Amino acid sequence: MLLGIISFVSAVVIGVWRIALTRGFTLPSIPEFLPPHGNLMVGAFLGTLIIFERMFALPVKWLVWVPYAWGISAILIHLGSPLFKILNIVSLLGWGIHRFIAYRTFKHIWNPLVEFLAYVALSVALFREGGLAGSVESALAGFSFAIAVIGVERIELTLGFKKVSAKIVYASLIIYLVVSIINSLFYLLPPQVIGIILLLVCIGLIYNDSAIIASAKFKTAQLPLHKFTKETLTIAYLWLMFSSIGMILWSQIQAVAKDVVFHSIGLGFIFTMILSHAPIVIGSTFAKMPKRPPSRLLFYLFQLMTVVRVSADLLVANLVEIWIWSGWITGTLHFVTFVLYILNVLKSFK
Repeated sequence: MLLGIISFVSAVVIGVWRIALTRGFTLPSIPEFLPPHGNLMVGAFLGTLIIFERMFALPVKWLVWVPYAWGISAILIHLGSPLFKILNIVSLLGWGIHRFIAYRTFKHIWNPLVEFLAYVALSVALFREGGLAGSVESALAGFSFAIAVIGVERIELTLGFKKVSAKIVYASLIIYLVVSIINSLFYLLPPQVIGIILLLVCIGLIYNDSAIIASAKFKTAQLPLHKFTKETLTIAYLWLMFSSIGMILWSQIQAVAKDVVFHSIGLGFIFTMILSHAPIVIGSTFAKMPKRPPSRLLFYLFQLMTVVRVSADLLVANLVEIWIWSGWITGTLHFVTFVLYILNVLKSFK
C-alpha cells in the first residue's frame, strides 16, 4: 500500500511540474529518469491499489509479491531495462494466476477474465515507448484498464452479474479492452471508434448499476450513505459519458481533444469513482460501515476543480490566461482535496 501512496504523490508532483512547464513557468526541466505521470498514476498507483484490494478480499499467501512486483515494474519500466519488462510480465502472470484462483473459488468467470485482460491492456500501454504518455492510443489503452476494472466492480458490488444484460456489458468490456490493446499495438482505429464503444459500455454500466437504477424505480427510503453513493456514481458516469462524446467528436475539437478527454476520464470518472467507493473499500478493510457519509463539500470541491480544468482545456483559445494558471492550481487543489476527503472518510468510522 505504501508503494501505491508513494506513486500517487510522485504522480501529482510530476504532473503539476509538467503542467507548469508547459504553461510557460520557469522551472527546471523534469529529469528523464523520472517516470511519466501516467505510468505513475494509472500504472503504479491504480494498478497496485486494485491488486492489493483484490488480494485482501481473496488472500493467496504465495502470491503476496505480485502487487509489489507490479508497482516496481510500472514505476521503472520507462528506463528500458529488460529486467523491469520481465518483472512486469512475471507480475502479470502472477495476477493471472490469482484471477484464475478467484474463478475457481467463486465459480464466476466474467470478473476475473475482464480484470486480467484489463491488466494486459495496461501492461501493453506501459511497454510502449513513452508509456502511457507515448501516444493517444497507449493512453486510451491505459484508461481502458481502469474503466474496465471499475465497471466489473460496480456489477459485482450490486450483485447483478447473473443478469443477461450484465453479461452483455461484460462482453462489451472485453471487446473494448481487446480493441484498445490491438489499437495500442497497431494504431488501426481513430479515437472516434473507441469513443463509440466506450459510450455503449457506459450506457450498459448505468443500466446494470442497481445503486442508480433500483433507487430510481423504487421510491423507498434510503440511508444517507446510499443517497451519497447514488449521487456520486451518477456524476462519475456523467463524466464517462462526456469523455466518450469528446472522443466521438475528436476531429471537431482536435486541438484540445486529448486534454479534455484524458482529464474527463482520469479526474472526472476514475477519481470520482474512487471518492464514491472510498467509504465501501475502507469499510471492508475495517469490517464495518461508516457512521455518516463523507463530506459533500470536499467531494464537490474536487468536482469544481475538474470542471475548471476541463473547461479551461476546452476553451483555451478564448481563455489563455485562465488555461495558463488553471492547470497547476487545480492540480494542487485536487491533491489537497483528495487527501482531506480520504481523511474525512477515515474520521467517519470513529
